[in-house]
Amino acid sequence: MKLLVATALFATLATTWLTSGATGIAVVDDEPSIRARNIPVETQQGRDRGQPVEAIMLAKLNAAERVLEGLVTHDMDRVRSAAETMKLMSLDPPAGWEKDGNDDDEVYEHFRMEFMRQSARLEQMAADGNMAGAAYYQQNLTATCIACHDYIRDYQQNK
Repeated sequence: MKLLVATALFATLATTWLTSGATGIAVVDDEPSIRARNIPVETQQGRDRGQPVEAIMLAKLNAAERVLEGLVTHDMDRVRSAAETMKLMSLDPPAGWEKDGNDDDEVYEHFRMEFMRQSARLEQMAADGNMAGAAYYQQNLTATCIACHDYIRDYQQNK
């Protein structure tokens, strides 16, 4: 399990490093305010909190499908809207995944925050009409989802 957690963290940290501009990839912007501007800092009133995991995962999958559809049809408004939805869904952990202080909670929290950060960047790329940047962040989001689901599967098997 430790090897899987270390591998998942390394993959996510490598993605974070790559998207921070360390490699000079053209899709990464240089304006620091853009990086923080779209990340919500408080929960919206009236938003459902503590939904079951299955409902949240299905909603994320539907939003991810809308992102892909928007990318292949060049509908950046659809991409932006779906990315915003994913960003807002990641504000709160699903019911039963709230932090209780163990190491596994910290790993999940890392994945949740990375998902929110990448969704915000995808939203910004779509708003800017940057197709290459939006596609880049869509791929990073997919990789983050796969790594998180691998981690969760391992966590549940070792409970």
